[in-house]
Amino acid sequence: MPNDDDARETATPAPMRGVFTFRIISLLDLLRRSGTLAHRRNFDLSGIEWRIMSQVGDHAPLSLNDLADLLNLDRGQVSRAVKAMKERGLLSSRRRPGGPAIDITLSDEGKALHERMVALAIERNEFLVGDIPDDEIARVSEVLDRVKQKAQILLDRERAAGAADADEAG
Repeated sequence: MPNDDDARETATPAPMRGVFTFRIISLLDLLRRSGTLAHRRNFDLSGIEWRIMSQVGDHAPLSLNDLADLLNLDRGQVSRAVKAMKERGLLSSRRRPGGPAIDITLSDEGKALHERMVALAIERNEFLVGDIPDDEIARVSEVLDRVKQKAQILLDRERAAGAADADEAG
């Protein structure tokens, strides 16, 4: 029985289905959607809360600006989510010495939750790639690293073109 993903895939024009980056985006979409459901069910976390927990768990202490930059999200959106997570006891914050910025860290409850999140990530990863030989995983990782480097170049070019367009318009 076909599902929504099958319908979306067949609704996409055939030339796009063969584009490598489209296949990566389709994969990422499936992983994001299943992850969002798993994190809501297992940890009562929204997608943005899960992303915040992951970044703070890996990079703490973080300022609000640093966290927003890492997540590529609006500072206001991140601020509201951080405030709610502090109220739930998942995050802690304290003023940085000598300035108005704050450092965001995991609370003790947040650290325990982060450990459970990491365990689930490892379990999900094992399900996804556990039966794929290590040499194949290494090769795909190399290809993805190269594509990521080139994607960064594209992003840098687009930012530069956008800045040039803004200069011409102004």
